[in-house]
Amino acid sequence: MAVPDPQPQHILLQKRHRLTQHLFERPYSCITYVLRAIHHEKLGYPDLAAGDAYRALLLTDEISDDSSEYHEQALETYHEDVAHEHPLETSWLGTLRDNSIQNVNRESCNDGEADVPSNEEGDPGIDHIVRQLRLRCFACLSDYLCQCGCLKSAYDFAERGLRLDPGNSIFLNLRRKAIQTYNKMLLEKDTGWMQWDYDPREELPNQGRARRELYPWNHHEPDRFSGESLTFLDQEMKKVAPKCEVRAVSLPVLETSPFSNPSPKPSATIQQLGVFATEDIAPYEIVLQERSLLTANNRLHDPLCDACSAPLPPISALESPLPTCPDCDDIIFCSETCYSLATSLYHPAVCGKADLETIAKDPFPLAATNALYLLLLGRTFALSETQNIHPLDLTETKYLWGDFSLPPPPTTTKQPYAQQLPFTFDDNILAPLHLLTKMDIDIFASLATTDTWIISTLFAKFRGVASARMNPRTGIPEVCAVHPRWCLANHSCAPNVKWEWSGDIRFEARGGEDVVQWGGIGEGWKAGGVKKGEEVLNHYCDVTLGVKERREWAAGALGGTCVCDRCIWEEGAEERQKGTIPGGT
Repeated sequence: MAVPDPQPQHILLQKRHRLTQHLFERPYSCITYVLRAIHHEKLGYPDLAAGDAYRALLLTDEISDDSSEYHEQALETYHEDVAHEHPLETSWLGTLRDNSIQNVNRESCNDGEADVPSNEEGDPGIDHIVRQLRLRCFACLSDYLCQCGCLKSAYDFAERGLRLDPGNSIFLNLRRKAIQTYNKMLLEKDTGWMQWDYDPREELPNQGRARRELYPWNHHEPDRFSGESLTFLDQEMKKVAPKCEVRAVSLPVLETSPFSNPSPKPSATIQQLGVFATEDIAPYEIVLQERSLLTANNRLHDPLCDACSAPLPPISALESPLPTCPDCDDIIFCSETCYSLATSLYHPAVCGKADLETIAKDPFPLAATNALYLLLLGRTFALSETQNIHPLDLTETKYLWGDFSLPPPPTTTKQPYAQQLPFTFDDNILAPLHLLTKMDIDIFASLATTDTWIISTLFAKFRGVASARMNPRTGIPEVCAVHPRWCLANHSCAPNVKWEWSGDIRFEARGGEDVVQWGGIGEGWKAGGVKKGEEVLNHYCDVTLGVKERREWAAGALGGTCVCDRCIWEEGAEERQKGTIPGGT
């Protein structure tokens, strides 16, 4: 788990800011990425440090390989960095030579690492320094990924370092560290575990965690409760739900593990947004209808609209052909409306780029959810590129709830930071950069909009609010979307609306047998509809399930154990039946 550096946080943040500004000015500076990786790790962000170390590693290839896309820029920046002392770090080249992993007097590269490009000029100085940088990158990646819990990737990068420099003690220790970390995890689960002969290349876990945080340098996140924000959100809400408004509301702070005993609602609260009726809404009346372009599907060649992911009608039912993109294969839209929105808001950024069509498609079942999050990320960047708007400033993303923790105050106390966001090297670093590359986005020059922290922030938001459609046969998620106004409605296991998504997403006021009844008369019995002033309550789980199953289902989206009135009552009723609390039989 990441532990902060003893230096005051505000000093480290200042250094990080200077390094970031330097990368904006000189985006192909490999050494600056290495230095910023070191500072990210000192700040307690090993995931962001790994992202920097990997971009630095890619730049070593660009320097050495004259056929690479950014070779000239990377080589020119390298020469400038070598010719002049780095402006952000005293004697940076001397530090690299004195403290590098490999002895400076080694004259040539070892042939064990097959993927080391050679420099066309044959300059041994370049070859030597690039080799040192590659070793530093491998070591950083192994160390930082191990801190995140991505032990297999950490082991793999230590192995790559050993192929480049066999017998290097640092990589031997890093490889050993990944194995020992896993052994400790197994022993904590089972003190009698003795199976030491596993293959680390196959059996080390790779699912890690990162901080789910509102980063101190994130100036794009709005104050969702300010008058300006509430006015804007209310105006947007009126477009899709004319009888509703957005208000601030206090919600209970949820426990992150199930209650062991029946408990009242927590006394601590947090401020959130909610949707409220401004007029009486009758049973079965449509409360909200919203279409979103922030959609994705992970099935290759499924008959879905490229814009809204609605199922396409069968050809036999069509009076005229559906609109298509003339420059793309199999890009079809369900209507002229979707075609017009796509061509103006996102499609130009991906038009004609055939390599994108297969990314994250038809994944293994266990990878289906992460594939959808990656595709949502791709759509976000397409919206951003086409409209020339920062990804975090888009209407579709700006006001989304990300379940963020606030950054710690400036301190020198060495306390581990909580790591809550699922993280792997492949899902959070490798796949997003591959996606951006296939979109013809320069992953170095576009740092201001594609930095690792921006990707992590978007993933946190998607995990908090995205809805999904499951394959009815397999139960595997195949289509997902973010509807920015729909997701403002809070959860209840006794909702007063039900929702359906097929292109547009709709709230319909519950009535008749659809009304969720619970408790006794006067407690959970409702007549249906939504009265003026009542909160519109959505549901994040199957409300026909029992309390235990509902809580398990909704915990991921809610960020904890549901404590709605129905759950509290039904939990108490179950315990009374068991006789474990007063009033039992």
